[in-house]
Amino acid sequence: MNKNSIGIKITLICIGIFFYFFANFQRIAIPGAIFDFLQQELAVSAPYITTFGAIFMYIYAFNQLVIGILVDRYGGLRVMLTGGIVLGLGALLFPVSSNLYLMYLSRALVGFGSSTFYLSLIKELRSLVPEKDFGLAISAMLCLGYAGGIAANAPFVFCMKYMSWREILIILSSAVLFAAFIFWLLTFKTTLPKINKNVKMRLLPFRLVLHKKHNRNLFSFACCNFGISYAIQAIIGKKFLEDFCLMSVSESAMILSGMAIVAAIFHIINAAICKIAHNHRVIFLKNASIITMVSLLMICICLVFDIKTYFIALLFIILAANASLTSLLVPVLHMTNRKLVSGTAVSIMNFCFFTMVGILGSVMGFLLNIFQPQIIGDIIVYSRFSYLAVFGFFFILSLFEVYKAMKLSNKY
Repeated sequence: MNKNSIGIKITLICIGIFFYFFANFQRIAIPGAIFDFLQQELAVSAPYITTFGAIFMYIYAFNQLVIGILVDRYGGLRVMLTGGIVLGLGALLFPVSSNLYLMYLSRALVGFGSSTFYLSLIKELRSLVPEKDFGLAISAMLCLGYAGGIAANAPFVFCMKYMSWREILIILSSAVLFAAFIFWLLTFKTTLPKINKNVKMRLLPFRLVLHKKHNRNLFSFACCNFGISYAIQAIIGKKFLEDFCLMSVSESAMILSGMAIVAAIFHIINAAICKIAHNHRVIFLKNASIITMVSLLMICICLVFDIKTYFIALLFIILAANASLTSLLVPVLHMTNRKLVSGTAVSIMNFCFFTMVGILGSVMGFLLNIFQPQIIGDIIVYSRFSYLAVFGFFFILSLFEVYKAMKLSNKY
């Protein structure tokens, strides 16, 4: 590959990372950062708002099972170009529409487009970066992508002081479409790999992975651990801090951005701590399940006794750090599964992650509506009993998480 081709390939990867950044922004910002705005403008109850997050997660989760095959068949660049176009169009449809169902369609398109970048970028980096630098390149890509989740709260809320959320999203989605146009032009200046028609969807690897009881236990633990933390970060956390803890919009946004920062950093920290502890990964996972349970129990106690404390924000940060376990889970899956199906095992785990977030989004909308909310000015404020129903459900789920974690083998 000559220098000109390498330069074009690096440019395409950088544009792909920009897509990945915006995908993470979309995943966190809607409905989390604009929950109240959506509720006021659309005049609908909580289940309709949390569905914005749930639709994204369901589509994103399902695609985790097929994107790897598409990347192997068509190459990462083709998949990223398609994903960038769909992401940009879906993201633009949301702020220019006030029709609830068109906005739901937008979230489905954004979920589809967003699902294409992670595996595509890994594929392209693997073909460009030497083996000794591959891990560093992946870490850099993930950090830049996670920055989108950070920007989706405090920086997004800050920008809303100067323009409406719709104007901000129109500008950003237009930038994505422009980037997709540049990406398309650059593909003519590089050689795309031939389509590998031998790569086909096969059910056997999925059957082999799901047949193992250890895999099923690990998936159950992991999806609960990740799902609870991410549902707080992406859907309900900001609204809860404002309604129950009486935080300002800026304060709650800062806490949620803090969760995203901590989640990114602790992927590395958790791996380092585990290495110091002689890589007893499963023991580390069991401890994580207990931390989740205790943190949620403390939040429930605050709700039961109506203790409005900033300590809850610290518990949110702990949950974010405690859910950053991918750097431990992936090695466990690789050690407990044959190389032939280890990639499939990781894709199933990702599917479980985001399916759980989608399910929790749907359940949260229902639980918030059990008790009558107050209307203060133009804002709907949910009672502590509504939030107790939500976090009580999370606590029950954490008990199941502990149960599944304790069934994991300590041999790895």
